[in-house]
Amino acid sequence: MFQDEDLRYRALLPLAEAEREGGEVACLRELAAGGAELAPTWVVPAWVEDEFYRLNNLPGQLDRLFAGVWGARVDEEKLAAAAERARALIGQSYLLAERGEGFVSALPAGRYTLRRPGSLELFPGANPQEALWALKRLWAARWSLEAVMERGPDLPEPEAVLVQADAGEPVWDEARGLYTAGGRVFACALR
Repeated sequence: MFQDEDLRYRALLPLAEAEREGGEVACLRELAAGGAELAPTWVVPAWVEDEFYRLNNLPGQLDRLFAGVWGARVDEEKLAAAAERARALIGQSYLLAERGEGFVSALPAGRYTLRRPGSLELFPGANPQEALWALKRLWAARWSLEAVMERGPDLPEPEAVLVQADAGEPVWDEARGLYTAGGRVFACALR
């Protein structure tokens, strides 16, 4: 997923520039291009998560954490302990300084909500710096006991992250078939 050429790209893009991302990101881009009023939205491309894992040697460390947990029978006690340690490991790992600085400087002052495309599990940040911390909490959430039990021992596939100006709680708009927040489009095509 991560390619050397990604080093010259920004870690946070305005929605209109996130052309490599499909799914809900593409759906939101199409809605915006068609004139729909969206909550201000930025995208952390999937390659940023991949880079974060690689540069922190997380695949090897996570493999060691979960060694002996999976087999003919899952040791649920070991699995719960490994999942908790994995979440802590993600939280203690570093994002490249230039990625973090670029992320914070790209966002105007304000409150933000981060989420994965196709999900309404929200990770709030009261300002751009806290939004960056929310990004790591969002990545760490992929190592909750429930997520690991559902996915199994494999690393999660890197995914984009949506960073949206906080406009309140999203609500389902039946007529439009999407979620809105503060009267603006917030989410479409949730899984």
